[in-house]
Amino acid sequence: MSQQVNVYRELKFFKQSSTESARMVAGSSSAAIPYTAGTPSIALYYTSSNTTSTNAEPFYLYSEMTGAGGVGGRARFHLYTNAALGGWANALKAFTEYGDSGKTTGLGSALCAELQLSAGTTTGTYAALEAELVAPDGAATGTHTNFIFCNGAGDDVATTIDTSAYFVEFGSGLTAGSGKFIDTAKTTHSGYGGIRIYVPGVGTKWLAVVSD
Repeated sequence: MSQQVNVYRELKFFKQSSTESARMVAGSSSAAIPYTAGTPSIALYYTSSNTTSTNAEPFYLYSEMTGAGGVGGRARFHLYTNAALGGWANALKAFTEYGDSGKTTGLGSALCAELQLSAGTTTGTYAALEAELVAPDGAATGTHTNFIFCNGAGDDVATTIDTSAYFVEFGSGLTAGSGKFIDTAKTTHSGYGGIRIYVPGVGTKWLAVVSD
């Protein structure tokens, strides 16, 4: 039976007691809901005419952890396959598109990872972005296996991205100078080692790591 629920203002979920959780569930791991490729099961369309510096955010998820020793706290997108897939597969995709007149006067990106430190972050390791490769027993590494893969695309990629784009740019708060993030005093140095990288059409190369 097909049913439709129209919500014109707010749809709220409440737990009935302190021992219950407010949940919204569709399907299960043993009874997943089939869907048609190209027809998303959940599609949300919003528009904003905002002209101020207030962030326009059509979707907001807040998670708070209050138990010492807890782990996680994140939203999770889980892709599983036991089939030989095609040219690409991703658990999560972030996509920003500019029209013919569209632009950003500051910084535009498809994905923003931001971490805010505090006076309490005195121990531990912190990173705005974590990339993790997991190799269970018997795992193989395919043709190439990388922590980061960079790709350029589009009709004008050869005359724009391939000739003008940078691998990385250091922005606000990171400066060049003696003893700074970009240490300009390190003009003479001895080699320490290298990080293996793969250059298409060239092969395996090494990103130099030098001694202080």
